[in-house]
Amino acid sequence: MSSVRNRSISRRLVLAAVLAGAAAGPAAANVLVVRSSGPSARLYPAGRSLPDTARITLRSGDTVVILDARGTRTFRGPGNFNPATAARAGTRIAENGGRRARIGAVRSAGIVASPTTIWHIDVSQSGTMCLAGTSNVMLWRPEAGQTTALTISGPGGASRSVQWPAGRSAVAWPSDLPIADGGAYQFRQAGVAVPTQITFRTLNSQPSDMQAVAAALIQAGCQEQLDLLVDSAPNQ
Repeated sequence: MSSVRNRSISRRLVLAAVLAGAAAGPAAANVLVVRSSGPSARLYPAGRSLPDTARITLRSGDTVVILDARGTRTFRGPGNFNPATAARAGTRIAENGGRRARIGAVRSAGIVASPTTIWHIDVSQSGTMCLAGTSNVMLWRPEAGQTTALTISGPGGASRSVQWPAGRSAVAWPSDLPIADGGAYQFRQAGVAVPTQITFRTLNSQPSDMQAVAAALIQAGCQEQLDLLVDSAPNQ
């Protein structure tokens, strides 16, 4: 299977998993800014909600990515842009060239670029991780070719070891290790010199749609999951 096809399948699986966990709802009348850069970025910060009839005025060097119920659109300055008009016209404003690879450009047997759902805990990435709930939590690794051991250390000195069989990219979180909202956890894999540090944020409620998921991730500072969600959404 080619790397291009792998990326396409991975993006579809991630998006399907997000939508499967969110209740269906009517098309939103607003769009959500999920990425921005350049001189006008302060006017369009990630998390800002705009009417789909809004005029987005960009200067040279500006890039704004918006999300609605249909997917993402990328606008690059200079120019004036209207999300609703662009959507009706079916125009793909610009390619999103700023996407970040999760594990680099090289792929080989036993390596998968990203988990199939944004709710899986990527034990290879440090940062802040949002959870929609603390039951049925899954751990995920990008390289599943070999058997390994994972040690999880949590608040208060609690520690558990997980045996990870070869060929399995995901295993269940230890049922006897509670996940505390705001708690910092260390993940140490056998053969990996530097442990991963993850702080968990538990969402107050299950987001109702893709925009609500993105907004919750932005508010909680869960950047890796936001990147995965945005990169998996259809680019109109």
